[in-house]
Amino acid sequence: MGISLYVFFIIIFLFIGMVTMVARSNSSENFYSDLEVEEWDCHECGFHVQVGNTCIYCNAIKQK
Repeated sequence: MGISLYVFFIIIFLFIGMVTMVARSNSSENFYSDLEVEEWDCHECGFHVQVGNTCIYCNAIKQK
């Protein structure tokens, strides 16, 4: 009974270690690097768009 408890704890620690390694490897990527964050007013409906290049109400694309 004692050996199976040790094996259980070893498996749990290995699982926690693998989860930690995966979490650290994914955190270094910059997911929002291509997101346009400049605010603008839609030329079609006048909505104040805070993020992105497309108006969420009328689907108009930001004019440059």
